Amino acid sequence: MPLGFVHATETNHQSLSLVGGGRVVALPSGRAVLSGVDPLWVYNWVFGVRRALALDAARDAFAAAGRAYVHVLASPSSRADLPDVLADLGLHQVETQSYRRAEGTGAGAPKLEPFDRSDAAGFVELVLSAPVGGERQDHRRPAYERRFADGRSRAFRTPDRSGGFLLFDDGPTTQLCHLAVRPEEQGRGLGRGLLEQACGLVARGRPLWLSTGLDGAADRTATAAGWRRSHTAGDWLLPLTGEGT
Repeated sequence: MPLGFVHATETNHQSLSLVGGGRVVALPSGRAVLSGVDPLWVYNWVFGVRRALALDAARDAFAAAGRAYVHVLASPSSRADLPDVLADLGLHQVETQSYRRAEGTGAGAPKLEPFDRSDAAGFVELVLSAPVGGERQDHRRPAYERRFADGRSRAFRTPDRSGGFLLFDDGPTTQLCHLAVRPEEQGRGLGRGLLEQACGLVARGRPLWLSTGLDGAADRTATAAGWRRSHTAGDWLLPLTGEGT
């Protein structure tokens, strides 16, 4: 597992988290990234903790951003014993992220069509049609709209709009995110097909990656589509009381 690729994915995701506004707070070790438009913990996170975690500083940064939690990512770029440290500090691991990697082929994706730049509403409608954890994410609409409009983003869909995803090109890597398959089309192999075709939309040899819950349905789909696991990282949360969402 090349540590350089880990750093590249973290830098890419920092840029994605800050689309639409937000801030980066330097901690005594590592940094906190706070999205200005997306309340989901995936886009509000601490990473790169190589020494002791300054939990009070992290707590202050998250509280100032109106977040009701502190989220620390324990990835290979952090100290090896960070999970033990986080447990001792009262954080709880809520998920393990599986980072999957593929390489671009530049061959194109004839079965997909690009979203027109004027069709933000169509993109957001498709993404919101696929509940996350059984729940719709309508409160995150502004975040989806901002990411769609960003110049580093490219969104694609099937001709019948039954599925699609967004590619975010930043630095030396491309992140695939917001993969959505309409509920009535799920279980028919469409997600696998989307991931297989995505490689053709990225320049030959350019790293393409995604992250998803370890060993979940999306992770298994990525395996079936030929994406190999690069590394894993733990998501650790500490709830805060009296703060925003």
